[in-house]
Amino acid sequence: MLRIALVVTGALLASCSNDEQPNTESSANGVAIGEPSPALDPSLYAPIRNILIGYLNQIDTDYNTLATELTSLENQVAEFLESPQTSSMNSVRSGWLSAHSSYELTTLHRYFAEQILSEEEVLALYQFYYQINHWPILPGYVDYVGTYSNSGIVNDITVNIDIPTLREQHGAFDLAEASLGFHVLEFLIWGENLKRQDERPASDYFVITELNASEIEGGFELDQLSNNRRRQMLVLNTQALLSDFNSSREIWSLGSETFRNELNALNGSEIIILLLEAMTSMLTEEMLIRSLYPLLNGEYIESIQSPFSHSTQNVVSAQLSSVERLLLETTTDYGRSLDSVLASLSSEFEEFFYQNFDASKECLILLYSTLDISEESTISTEAEFEIVECINLLTNMIDYLEQIKITLATPV
Repeated sequence: MLRIALVVTGALLASCSNDEQPNTESSANGVAIGEPSPALDPSLYAPIRNILIGYLNQIDTDYNTLATELTSLENQVAEFLESPQTSSMNSVRSGWLSAHSSYELTTLHRYFAEQILSEEEVLALYQFYYQINHWPILPGYVDYVGTYSNSGIVNDITVNIDIPTLREQHGAFDLAEASLGFHVLEFLIWGENLKRQDERPASDYFVITELNASEIEGGFELDQLSNNRRRQMLVLNTQALLSDFNSSREIWSLGSETFRNELNALNGSEIIILLLEAMTSMLTEEMLIRSLYPLLNGEYIESIQSPFSHSTQNVVSAQLSSVERLLLETTTDYGRSLDSVLASLSSEFEEFFYQNFDASKECLILLYSTLDISEESTISTEAEFEIVECINLLTNMIDYLEQIKITLATPV
């Protein structure tokens, strides 16, 4: 919510103002351009630059994979609507889970983009992020919930079901009143599903080809019936999702090309700080600020990213995997990884970071896999203990990375 509010108000400009031109006199983190940190061995400069180039290439690869996943989801939705059955609906659900996990695997990339793109580009990206993956959403703004069988855009025949209208309706009065994105699709596919056993039936998508007597008397037309409108909303949301992702990808491609051309102006310390800043920002904002802190404070519904599919554990697993890949799998011809560079800068990182990393992943996956949250429920004492444990482990990880940033930012 904080991130989206920053987009709306423009306050994000302040946080990005030093990132538009990487080759300015000094960096946002206080390291002078061209001046090495005393903690960094000059022999590491070339490997560090190659690590960054490898990471930029990995971002492009991940976006290619995500585009393929979204196209596959679009095809699965079309096949499902051809013959709405439980089996084909389960195929759509699997497609959504796969595509959403691929999207969450790019979360770190989005935080890195903040560090290197211009203010204008970052603001444009965050508008697309809001359209692609905003949460939490108000499900009753989309379709029926509980005993409110006529709620939502699906049942409001005064609202046209077309992409321009859905864009107008998205956050028109409140940020949570979403009509676009992964989580609108999630609700359309699973329904409320609060108890993990009342998934939306495939019959909600049976095409209606004839009006009954009551509908004829009421002056309805076939395209105004909820099933037919729901079918249209499912199709158009999938199309809009792919379109918005492709638009955001174009912004990234142009901005990252500019950054590649300016890469030689950055020294090794600055490059590492950019990467560390992306990691610490993601861990802090996505996991602590947006989820664990509100969850501990009793804001249950607002704290769970994927409540309808009950797949938030997949989200945190993907996000942590993106950090792990950057640290361990982005290697160079020099045989160096970012992990080995950071270990050379901090004995505490080398000794303790991955203990906390592995424990954090296990803690978060267990927490979100077993958490039973509904509007009426409260969190047990045991669950509170688990939340605090996850917070402590994440905080330790962030602290180890922050200490390295401080070391590298020390003036020569």
